[in-house]
Amino acid sequence: MRVADLLSELDEKQRRTVLECGRECGIPDLDAEINARIDDNVVKFLKALSNPIRLRILKLLMNNWLCVCLISRALNREQTLISHHLRTLRSLGLIKVKKVGKMHFYRTDAKALRNYLDRVHRELMLE
Repeated sequence: MRVADLLSELDEKQRRTVLECGRECGIPDLDAEINARIDDNVVKFLKALSNPIRLRILKLLMNNWLCVCLISRALNREQTLISHHLRTLRSLGLIKVKKVGKMHFYRTDAKALRNYLDRVHRELMLE
């Protein structure tokens, strides 16, 4: 979609104001193509990281295999809350799980995290 296409959807006063700005300073570029669509998985990733507890969990698990009880102790949060956040991170593939007996240990999947960060970069930066 072009900026000019959006211009046609404005009311008359807004359209005049935008066109006047365009004539005076060249902003906006009416021929510019714009796209506001973001990959759904990138949005889910950013939502997951927007929670401070999940972000802290990823940091804790970056170079460590830890169980829920240790994570909850380190973050001073209930184990059920930590388990909920681990499920969210796991659903995105951001953490690895290793089962030892009845215990589950978790670690950040650095490769998956890098992949998501690269995708965010591609979505928001010029290629």
